[in-house]
Amino acid sequence: MVARRSGGGVASPRRHAAGSAGAPIAVTGERPGSKLAATIAGRIANEIITGRFPAGEVLGSEPELIERYDVSRSVFREAVRLLEHIGAARMRRGPGGGLVVTEPSVDAVLTVALLYIHRVGATADEVFETRLILEEAVAELAPARLDEDGLRQVRALVADEASGRVDDWRAMHALLASLTRNPALELFVEILARVMTLYAPDIDAIPKQSQRAAIHAHERIAAAVISGDDAIARRRMRSHLEAEVAFLRRRRSTRQILDVERALVGPLGSKRAERLARDILRKIVAGGLPPGTALGSEPELLAEHGASRAVFREAVRILEHHHIATMRRGRGGGLFVTEPNVAAVSDAIAVFLARSGVTVEHIAELRLHIELAAVVRAVDQLDERSAAELTKVVDRERVVPADELADRIHDLHGTIGDVAGNRVLELVLLVLVRVTRLYQSEALSSRARRDIRDEIQRAHAGIVEAVVARDRPLAQQRMRRHLDAIAAAL
Repeated sequence: MVARRSGGGVASPRRHAAGSAGAPIAVTGERPGSKLAATIAGRIANEIITGRFPAGEVLGSEPELIERYDVSRSVFREAVRLLEHIGAARMRRGPGGGLVVTEPSVDAVLTVALLYIHRVGATADEVFETRLILEEAVAELAPARLDEDGLRQVRALVADEASGRVDDWRAMHALLASLTRNPALELFVEILARVMTLYAPDIDAIPKQSQRAAIHAHERIAAAVISGDDAIARRRMRSHLEAEVAFLRRRRSTRQILDVERALVGPLGSKRAERLARDILRKIVAGGLPPGTALGSEPELLAEHGASRAVFREAVRILEHHHIATMRRGRGGGLFVTEPNVAAVSDAIAVFLARSGVTVEHIAELRLHIELAAVVRAVDQLDERSAAELTKVVDRERVVPADELADRIHDLHGTIGDVAGNRVLELVLLVLVRVTRLYQSEALSSRARRDIRDEIQRAHAGIVEAVVARDRPLAQQRMRRHLDAIAAAL
């Protein structure tokens, strides 16, 4: 069902994202080669998360924060723009103003996710397959967690749908996801449901007969959830979503590749630097420009777009944050197309989830569903090249220095996600790994990391052995034991 890496967007190498799982632990920006503005944005975002600041809290005035972080006004303002991109904070002017912590926004997360999904050329089939994995997890978890209030909500929504009082076909899916009490699962279900609508722009123009079929399917899923039968709920959820995607495939308006204009929708775009960043992205996409392509020098691009140096440089920071393009200084320098990277998405989601009360148990629970699905797909997609890649990761782990262990022990998970051949599933996996690393940084001492090194290497070697042998049940069993051990350690 899932197309391998071909067609649409900007071409990128097979290993475009897996390596990002080993990036330094940070919420945003603090990566090798990052600019000062991104580094400051990362520090502020981390402080917002670790300080548990509520929405509306003023972190300080512009002069106070410029002095605190010892940066220029221009660098600080660029950092603020990056914070706005991930929905962490915004600048409020006037009396009592300053840098204000903002409420988590799904729109901010959706914007960066869409840019990444478009740039790697992910197909509608990849979105659907990943959504199916997530929604099956919902159907499995919701029945056991349904309380009386949830029961009333489900019954009320079933009645409202039957009477035609509900216009949003995603309402039942969102409600059931909320019943799992897992903010990470709830967020990804909402994101992928909204992403799917962009591949099928007239999805709301559903014939009456199809509407009635969807309402009936929702009623049957709800009945299974209420009765506490997770197996039936899961089976009915799969049947419903498979029928939905079959319907969408029959419609002429449905596209396998996301249109660039739809990838650029979101809460941003009102400011000059953002408009310029979007214009440059359109140029990259329209030309199918691969990573490494030179877009022009700063003077050439200033003349081409009629922008001031200040606006242009802020636009460059936005492009760099989203790993769309980067500025190289010196002779032969200029703005160059970069490879897609999951870091910007994981930054935005890490902020959102931390502000939504996510716990290590939530992340571990969702990782289990995602990684078990990924390891099965890795077995199915395995070829000589990917088998060699998996083996190479395990070999590298055996010689990695102890002080680099924390940065490298998740590489295998990213590589399995890559081998699985679904870029949306890989995106979810890598985001969860990155958030796990935030907890790892807080929870594990250096001694504890050394103590579990041998255990991790044995587990990874066993998982790779099973995948290379194409033994699905054994690979799943070993992955499950390994993830349970990670959760227990955290």
